[in-house]
Amino acid sequence: MARFMLILAACIFAFSGLAMADETGHATAHVFVDVNPNIAVSVLTPNVDLGTIQMGSFPGVFIFRVDANVEMVALWAEATYLYKGNDPFDPLVDPIVLKREAGATIEPTNANPIEGNSNTVPFLETIDYNGFTAWLSDQMNFESSQPGYFSQDVTLTVTWEQPDPEKPMGEYSGWVIFYASVGQL
Repeated sequence: MARFMLILAACIFAFSGLAMADETGHATAHVFVDVNPNIAVSVLTPNVDLGTIQMGSFPGVFIFRVDANVEMVALWAEATYLYKGNDPFDPLVDPIVLKREAGATIEPTNANPIEGNSNTVPFLETIDYNGFTAWLSDQMNFESSQPGYFSQDVTLTVTWEQPDPEKPMGEYSGWVIFYASVGQL
C-alpha cells in the first residue's frame, strides 16, 4: 500500500502543472478581447443657406456621416426655430417656427427603417438648445445593407413655416442637430 501511495504522489506531482526544469520549455496562454459597438457622427454640410423666403413653408436639407461597427443604428434629430440675428433672447421679433407636422425625414444612403416603418419621424417634445427653442424627434432604427457595419451618408430634411406677411426682413438662423446610437431602441 505504501508503494501505491508513493506512485500516486509521484503522478500527482508530475501532472500538477508545476514547471519542470529542462534545457528549453514553453507555456501557452489563451488571449481574447471583446470589441464594443461604437459609432461616430459628423456633419458634411455645416453651414446651409436656405435661400430667401417671403411667406410659406421651406425645407432645409442637411447631410451627416454615420460610421458604426454594427448594422443597426437608431437615428433622430433636433431642430430649432430660426431667430432674427441669431438672437433667441430678443422678444421683439418672433422666430420662424419649425413645421412640426412635417416631421424629420431621415434618408441613409444604404439603409432602411426596420419593420417597414416610414423614414419620417415626428417631432415629439420641445427642449432648449443654447437658449433656442428646439424640437426633438422620435428615434427610428435603421438596418444597413452593408455587411456588418453602418458607414454612410445620411440626408436629413426638416421644414420651417413663415406665415407672417409683415415679418421683419433680415437673416434668421438656428441649429439642426443629428443623433445616432448603436443598438436598438
